[in-house]
Amino acid sequence: MEEKTVKGNAVNFKNGISTDKKVIISIITVVLVIALGLFGWFYYANNLRAVVKFDGGSLTVSEFSMYYKAFAPQYEYYQYPAEEIPELIANEAAANKILLLKAEQEGFKLKNEDKKEIDEMFKDEDRRQSMIDAGIDPEQMIKIYYNDAVINDYLNKVKEDFTEEEVIAYLKDTYDENVNMTEYVTRHILFLAVDDYGSPLDDDKKAEKKVKAEEVLAKALAGEDFAKLAEEYSDDEQTAKVGGLYNVYLDERTDKAYTEATKNLSVGSITTALVESSYGYHIIKLDKKNDNGRVNSDYDRLSMAYKKVDEIRDEMNMEINDKVLVSVVESITGVKIDTSSDNDDDHEDESEKTGTEESK
Repeated sequence: MEEKTVKGNAVNFKNGISTDKKVIISIITVVLVIALGLFGWFYYANNLRAVVKFDGGSLTVSEFSMYYKAFAPQYEYYQYPAEEIPELIANEAAANKILLLKAEQEGFKLKNEDKKEIDEMFKDEDRRQSMIDAGIDPEQMIKIYYNDAVINDYLNKVKEDFTEEEVIAYLKDTYDENVNMTEYVTRHILFLAVDDYGSPLDDDKKAEKKVKAEEVLAKALAGEDFAKLAEEYSDDEQTAKVGGLYNVYLDERTDKAYTEATKNLSVGSITTALVESSYGYHIIKLDKKNDNGRVNSDYDRLSMAYKKVDEIRDEMNMEINDKVLVSVVESITGVKIDTSSDNDDDHEDESEKTGTEESK
């Protein structure tokens, strides 16, 4: 009997799989298909759905989540309204993706030196761990940094390409027809009278700063090298590196006390008294004046570049999927977002529309 059974099994194996086995395999296959389908849907829902759509692409859930986790704390720090932060970040992230596409279309690529600098920065284990603790994948964050480097190169090219005529037209349209186009090339030595948070120093520390500033002013007026004095004494670290060099335009971006003192200087002269601004005490020297020099203003050209970015974004027909946006933010924060006010507004609009139509 045992031999017969063995032979029988051998015959079944040779001639094909038994009916029972076929049923079992079919069931397993169906379960696998369903499981893979669910996994695919889950992956799509949590990673590939579009938070923002635009012509030729989209910002996915995964991409938005990365931006939100990384930048929401910054928006909160600067006290943006909580309800506006998700949309602000979605717009910023989508705009960056659009700019990256534009940059790549024009042949911009990540430069080796930028990649090396970013890679070096991300070797810091404390930095990586802090990202992981915040739910951020360091490798994805590196990619954002790579992309930002490419975008910055693209924006620099955009701002450099504006003609003088375009800059002048922009400035007149933005500020005033008689906008001052002079560039004042100054050097300054700053003695800070505020702390790292912008709060005024106490009276004793402020008095110490003023005494030191008076001493250095005397040296400058006695003919000592102004650039070297700035490098040695100035609390403005950025300008101190270049001998206190600071280009000024008569606009609202520069402290009024500084611009008033600057425009009253003749070329080559130094302020005979300390200039007190909201930052502290300045000693200012006017190196030269460039007529029409404001066309080279990095700030104004960058403002023009951002305006062009807005135009590009509008052309790409960006559209935020509010339901997906809310869902993602809720999953990240664990806090339910109340959208009832929006729904109420919708109902009010519909009621008004219905009432109007019925009254006609």
